[in-house]
Amino acid sequence: MNKKIFAQLLAYSQNELDRITQPYIQETFGVTVKRCTTLEEYTQVIDDACLHNYFSRYWQNDMKKWKYSGLALIDEVNSLKPRAVLDVGCGYNEFKGKINNLTGIDPYNDRADLRVSAMEYKTDKRFDVILCLGSVNFGNRDKITAEVGRCVNLLAEGGTMFFRVNPGIQHDRPEAKWIEFFAWNVPFIIELAQMFNLEVLDIRDDTNKRKYFVLRKK
Repeated sequence: MNKKIFAQLLAYSQNELDRITQPYIQETFGVTVKRCTTLEEYTQVIDDACLHNYFSRYWQNDMKKWKYSGLALIDEVNSLKPRAVLDVGCGYNEFKGKINNLTGIDPYNDRADLRVSAMEYKTDKRFDVILCLGSVNFGNRDKITAEVGRCVNLLAEGGTMFFRVNPGIQHDRPEAKWIEFFAWNVPFIIELAQMFNLEVLDIRDDTNKRKYFVLRKK
């Protein structure tokens, strides 16, 4: 649950849901959501609406700026000769047509092959390579762990996952004010690898103080 949004709602409403009106939500968070019956439900739908608003309308990516997790991945992934690649949170699907056998999924961007999150993605396919480049970054520890676990389930035995993650740096655009960025760190990366029986192949600093790491399914 997004603690920033929940605290704002709680302070305003004093737990009185009738005070939470659409004009207040629009003025405070810049989004419109359905009527909810609990503060927790409001927090969830506002959080998702803020993510959708920011990543569908304002966020832009430049694959050229990333030293390790940008264009350099094209040759690296293709060298693995993958039968199937999944780009989780693909954004503008910039690797489509450049990385072989790639499917891009993203809940917020129309250029994705499928408008869906990893948690909602239904398939029997298992992927040799999964890319999570700036997409598993939002929410608390439990949410991040669940999303990584879902990606592990989608990964074939011996498959490889490439990550770019945020150590908790807030984006400076005002539209990102209410987004909760998870503070990734190396001990947590190692903990996840042990939790899901993954081998750590690489961990290093990428551009803009992001972390880049590579995991393989044993």
